[in-house]
This record gives sequence, C-alpha cells and structure tokens, in this order.
Amino acid sequence: MITVDDKKIEWFDGMSVADMLEDMEHTEFCAAVRLNSRIVSSPNFSATRIPDHSIIQTLPLIAGG
Repeated sequence: MITVDDKKIEWFDGMSVADMLEDMEHTEFCAAVRLNSRIVSSPNFSATRIPDHSIIQTLPLIAGG
C-alpha cells in the first residue's frame, strides 16, 4: 500500500510512477512527484520504481501571470 496525496492506493511489485499515474484521475498535468522526499520529474516517471509504503505527492504544472 502507498499513500498518494493523502489517499491509500494499492501497490504492486515493480510499480513505476507512470503506472501509478495511469490509474489515477486528473494527472495529465502532473509535471513531477515527490516520492519519499525526492523529486522525480516527468521524463523519469517510467523508469522510477515505487517502493511499498511510499508517501507520494503529485506536483501539477501551474502557469500564471
């Protein structure tokens, strides 16, 4: 089990950040995640594996003026 944005999500062995985001809604603008205090940017989502019991925060792309 992992925690993503304060919600519990089922974890599986070999789960990548990309796998996690595919199963979630409203993540199309997610530019990075904080995985156990480490920042992972979108080019690395597929290669980054999530350990069980991880705490993750999604960091959406924000634009403003």
